[in-house]
Amino acid sequence: MIRANSEGVIQLQILKYLRACGFTAGKTKTVGIRRGKVFCFDPYTFRGKSDLEAFKDGVMYCIEVKAGKNKIKEGSDQAHYRDIFHKPPDRIFIEAHSLEDVIAKTQRSGE
Repeated sequence: MIRANSEGVIQLQILKYLRACGFTAGKTKTVGIRRGKVFCFDPYTFRGKSDLEAFKDGVMYCIEVKAGKNKIKEGSDQAHYRDIFHKPPDRIFIEAHSLEDVIAKTQRSGE
């Protein structure tokens, strides 16, 4: 679904380009769920997460799309996500079938 604003158009252009170049790429934005005609905000959504993610050759790219003169505002959720994303150079993916799987992987990485 394309949003009816220029950010949605730009996102689609970026995704088509990345996929044509061999990237695995997609949208990440979710802020809640729709239950019937009611939209419910999910308080556990990772606020500030980038609009798009792409992967190629072992590199993960997070892409925040801004239309026109809009910029990431310092102190915003997006600025916070950008800052924590750049801190550790490693990325860890956990396939979790239980809480124990997460505990085992996070304790190892936090040692």
